[in-house]
Amino acid sequence: TFQICGESQKNVDATESWIKNLILKEQFENSISDELIENFDERQIDTLADLQRRKHVTILLENKVSPPCIKISGISRDVCFVSVEVQKMIQKIKDTQEEQSKAELVYNLVEWRYPGSNDSFVAFDKLTNMQLEDAKIAKKTHLTVKINKTNYKVDLNTLQANDDQGKTINIQRVPKNEDKQSIELPVQWEDMQKERVKLVNLEPSRQEYLEVQNTFKNTCPTFVIEKVKSW
Repeated sequence: TFQICGESQKNVDATESWIKNLILKEQFENSISDELIENFDERQIDTLADLQRRKHVTILLENKVSPPCIKISGISRDVCFVSVEVQKMIQKIKDTQEEQSKAELVYNLVEWRYPGSNDSFVAFDKLTNMQLEDAKIAKKTHLTVKINKTNYKVDLNTLQANDDQGKTINIQRVPKNEDKQSIELPVQWEDMQKERVKLVNLEPSRQEYLEVQNTFKNTCPTFVIEKVKSW
């Protein structure tokens, strides 16, 4: 709020007009569009409200358009600050989703387990499972994990874990493919030669090739057919 005093109404009006022009020149609007905005939950909404209140900007969330967007308007420096914070929020969601996808992939390949009841073993949650596998691949010697709300230091060489009270437990690392070795594989499958993913050239006479060829001919006149194998 401004209170303007002057020798005459003319001077007051001129000063008011000058101030308004300065404010208008500093006004700025930025629009951020991203599919991940539709994943904003109550925490992100509360953060937007806090930024709007602290930085005196106007934030409009439009999540019914495609892609969803956030419009920020106000003084240029404040709009720039809030825009950076919104981009950080979007990136954090992206990082979380990528981490979850990686954890799911690792879980499909190997399962780490800790002792449960009645001499049984319980699988770690997928995130901890990934952290243990990443640590082993990186040839780390130890990693601290949480088991039943208690911190354990895992020796990745001996597969033993110790808590702060000196209690020791054994953990397990079970590759998922071990459970599948007894399954009879199709005769047309190529030897993976210990690779996780392999590109296989298909002969035009192979049934797999013919099936894909007939499907592609319906919509795509020019194509190359190869097979990607994974385990």
